[in-house]
Amino acid sequence: MRPVGVTLIAILHWLRGALYLGVGFALLGFAHLSAHMIESVAGDTLVQRLVSGLGKTLGIAVLLFALLYIVMGFGLWAMKNWARVLTLIFAVIWLASAMLRLVHFPTPLHVLRAAVDVAILVYLLLPDVKRAFAA
Repeated sequence: MRPVGVTLIAILHWLRGALYLGVGFALLGFAHLSAHMIESVAGDTLVQRLVSGLGKTLGIAVLLFALLYIVMGFGLWAMKNWARVLTLIFAVIWLASAMLRLVHFPTPLHVLRAAVDVAILVYLLLPDVKRAFAA
């Protein structure tokens, strides 16, 4: 049986994935629109190619993160240990990022983000949860 905390983390991954999907598609759309606007004003320029290329690259990168989070959510839902390990790795990375942001821009959102990442780390390292993934 899947622990409730694992279910909540899987849902959080799906929500993050959905958010990143939206951001990724928005980046792709804005890059395309910006490139066409620059082209209509200045023709085929280096700036137009740069804006288009950078926007597409960022958009695709964000879409890949979205896919990764969605796959991790399904992995957690299915109680796969690889998903637990990837979640731990990403939680450490996001926690380090949140701590850096907390030092420079202390906001309630950064505090919440850090707290959620600490909770995920602590929860997924509990012996009972580790045993649930091993079964």
